[in-house]
Formats: sequence, C-alpha cells, structure tokens
Amino acid sequence: MSQFLDPSEPSQWKTMAASNFASTAQPVLQTLQQGLDEAVNAWRVEGLLSWPTVYLLTTAVLTYWTVLIGHRLFLHPLAGIPGPKFAALTYWYEIYYDVWLGGQYFRKVKQMHEKYGPIVRINPDEVHFNDPDFIEPLYPSAKRKTNKSVMTGRRTGKKVTYTAFKAPNSLAGTADHDTHRLRRGTISGFFSTASIRRLEPIMKADMHKLLDRMHDAGKTGEVLKFHFVLKACACDIVTQYAFGTSFNFLGEKDFAAPYIEATDVFHFFNHAMCHFPIVGYLLGTSPDWLIKAVFPGLTEMWNKKTMWLDEVEKIRSSPNPERIKSTIFEGVLSSKLPDEEKTNARLAHEAQLVVFAGQGTTAYTLSAAIYQLLAHPDELAKVKKELAGVATDDGGVPSYSQVEHLPYFQAAIQETLRLHPGVVARLPRVSPTEPIVYEDKARGRSYVVPAGTTYSMTAQIAHTNEAVFADAEKFVPQRWIDNPRLDRAFIGFARGTRNCIGMNFAKQELSIILATILLKYDLYRGQAGPTLELYETTRERDIDCVRDMIIPFPAAGSPGLRLKIRN
Repeated sequence: MSQFLDPSEPSQWKTMAASNFASTAQPVLQTLQQGLDEAVNAWRVEGLLSWPTVYLLTTAVLTYWTVLIGHRLFLHPLAGIPGPKFAALTYWYEIYYDVWLGGQYFRKVKQMHEKYGPIVRINPDEVHFNDPDFIEPLYPSAKRKTNKSVMTGRRTGKKVTYTAFKAPNSLAGTADHDTHRLRRGTISGFFSTASIRRLEPIMKADMHKLLDRMHDAGKTGEVLKFHFVLKACACDIVTQYAFGTSFNFLGEKDFAAPYIEATDVFHFFNHAMCHFPIVGYLLGTSPDWLIKAVFPGLTEMWNKKTMWLDEVEKIRSSPNPERIKSTIFEGVLSSKLPDEEKTNARLAHEAQLVVFAGQGTTAYTLSAAIYQLLAHPDELAKVKKELAGVATDDGGVPSYSQVEHLPYFQAAIQETLRLHPGVVARLPRVSPTEPIVYEDKARGRSYVVPAGTTYSMTAQIAHTNEAVFADAEKFVPQRWIDNPRLDRAFIGFARGTRNCIGMNFAKQELSIILATILLKYDLYRGQAGPTLELYETTRERDIDCVRDMIIPFPAAGSPGLRLKIRN
C-alpha cells in the first residue's frame, strides 16, 4: 500500500498507522476477552457479591469496549472513509434497519451517500460506492481476482458467505474466486445464447398455458393476483430446464399460491440469517415436523425442497446422455467436477438457488413492466406499435429472434430493470491481493480500501443516481435509445466475472412473456376485449421495492399486481 502514500497527505499516513496498529490491537482485545472470561468464571465461583470480582469484571468490560471503540473509530484502516460513526462502530446499526425494521438499510445507505458523497463506510468492515464511473474497477471482467464477501457471524464467530437464499455452496454463494470459476465453468454453457435458444419450445409451451389461464379468468371476470401467475410461469420454465420436468404450477387452480407464499416467508429470514448464522443453521438442520410446527408458512417450501433433491437423485440414478445439453443437473452430474462437488448437500444449495433466482426475480420485473406500461398508455402505444409487425406461432407466441432487436420494446424492458431490478441486495466483493484506490474528484480526496476489505454497490441506488439518470424515479424508456453511457452505469445483473450467469436466460424469458401478453391484450379503455385493467394497484404500495429481502418486496400487506381481464 506504500506505493500509494503521499508524504504530504496525513490521512494516508494515518491509514498506514491504523494498519500497523491492527497487529497490536488484536492481541490486546484477545487478552481482554480472556480476562473477561476469567472474571466471569471467578464470579460464578466466588458469588455475586464479591466486590473484587465485580470491579475486575467491570474494568475488563470497559477497557475492552474502549479499545474496540477507539480502534474502529480512529485506528481502523477504514477510519478515514466518510460515514456515520455509529455505523463504523457496530453492526447493530445495520441490524436495526434490516432485521428489526425489515429490509430498510438500503434506504439508509442511499441517505448516507446524499450526505457524505460517493464513498461511504456502512458498517465496521464494508465500504459502499455510488459512482457510475467506478463500476469497472470494482467489478473487473478478468484483470483481477475477485472474491465474494465473507462476513463474520456475530453470534457464532464462524465464517458464513454473504449470500442470497441461504445457499452458501451454490454458485452465487461461492466466496473463493477459483472455486467459483470451477463451478461456473460447469454450467455456463447452459446459459449461452445458443443453449437458451433451444429452450424456446419449452417457453412457448408455457406461454400457451399462460394465455389459456388468462382467457379462463376473462370468461369469469376473476381478478388475478398476477404476481402469483408470473411466479408460477417462471417456476415452470426454470424447473423444466433444471430437472427435465416441470412442476406445472400453471396447471394448479391457485397457481401454487401456498408454495409461493412460503418462499416469501423464507425470504423474510434472509437478513437474520446473514447477521445471526445460528438462524440459518437451525432452519437447515431442524426436523421437518419442527419447522412445520413453529413456522407453518414454510411447510410448502420445505415439501418442494424435498422434491428438488428427489429430482436430482432421479437424474443421478438414471442418467440420460441425450439430456446432457438440455437439463442443467444432468449436465452437472455428468461433468468432470470432483465428487465432492456433486454431493446431495451441495446440489441441494444449487437447486435452491436456481429455482429461487429463476422464479422470484423474473416475476418481479415482469410485474413491474406490465404495471408501468398499463400506467403509461403513451409508452404502451409505442411498444404495441412496434410489436404489431411481429410474427407468432398459431397460439400467438413470438420467437425471441422476432423481438430481441425491437428498440423501444427492449428499451421498456431495460427501463423496468433499472427501476425494478430483480435483486436489490448489495453486491459485495473483495479484492484479496490488491487495494482499491478511489479518487473523489468533486472533493479532491483519495481513499485507499485495503486488500481483503469488503466493498459493494447496490443496483437500486446506482440506478437512481440523478447524475446519470435524469428524473430517475420516472419511467422513461426513451432514455435508453442511442445512449451507451447508460449501459455502462447499469448493474441490474451485476458486473464482472461474477455477473448473473442467467442474464441471457432472463432477457429471453422477459421478452417472450411480455411480448406474448402485449400482442394479445390491450389496455382497457371501455372497449371490447381482449383487454387488461389494473385493479386497485399502486406503484408505491404494490410495485416499488419497499423492503430489501435480497429480492424486492412491496409494502407489508400489499396484494401485489392485480389485473382484471376481459375477453
């Protein structure tokens, strides 16, 4: 780090001093902790009213916290990074907003940037950025090894991966750069452009089912909770690709609502599992009967998790070489991965991630796209005019090749992804060997984030940066037409070597589903059908991300996107 030091800049020498102090402070803290333990033991032996013991215990506690506070606030390598002192001092600041208030820290982090600038220390060990021009150094494509952040459990002292869906052995949960590359290389072929093109017959078959269910609702006048419909559709597609068999949620009368509601309940545990790993451990190791008794809302999801593993076992016991290129887990089990990468325990995590990511994120963005277009009739008219010349099959479903290059249609999807990304959690990374050097040109300051330190950005914050996206909260598809700068500021699928492996899959799915619906249905204006009408749906309550539960959630009590369909 010395190569970046400027003798005329005291703050940089302070950072170096802090780094040197770490080697001294840590043993002191350990000694104090040992003394604290001894005092507690002595207290137990000598009794509650032993004043020497009380004095020793009190002194040890006060000294421990004095050293810890002094280190984190003044001598820590990140002490010079702007941000609220309480966030730098303790993780309880973040825990309060995310665990107690329910996924609200992303809002607080945005407020920090408004107050402190583009670089902020958001907890004792993490730096958050909001600078569209600094995305590439943070999320490099190939130049630098990049690990995923590993956070320390405050209650167990064990290392756990900072990951969505409590699946640390999945691809997205893999912390180490080399292990991630090994796992990604095994399944990346399934998400190539050529591979997802082969999925079109599966997607089209599900589109026909979707249109049939929508037509049935139109005949009865039923108001559809459309986010259930879209999650069922997305889940059918992804399970067919993952296991070679669809769960057929579109065929269920209620669109598998109990399962979908159960997955929502599970997401409410995400922040608690990150900060208190014992929560995830208990959920993962408790017997099914106990989970069902204590958390009955999780019952349906637990049943489906068993189904996922059963499907993997079927593939393992009866391999089918003809499906190696068409079924993800057939490909994984027939690959050259070492045996320890093919255990049921690890593949259960991979299956959980594939299904959760494939159903929730896509459905959320589709719900938002349908809402935004129905709420903005002028934008809908432009999209439908562009779609008017698209050829479809006999059932009214277009091919991806027919819609992937329609500029305004794709701009509407991109604008939806900007305002309503499928993942709103921070994108934490670690540069294990090289420091990150950031120049805050507006303030004339430079900052060094030491190697091994967690840093992050958040799509929900980056995508509403007014310096790049004027009128950032408005739905304006036109902004994406012939404006490559915006593409460089977009992180809806993350960036770099750890970007979303399913990005091409998601874009094809979004395009085919949205185009299929819009080709058949128009906005209801009192005319004869087939039409769609928003039913008691508001953006602020039902569409916008109000709670960050790794994936976006609307306000508590929201019924989600609801549509009245007329034939």
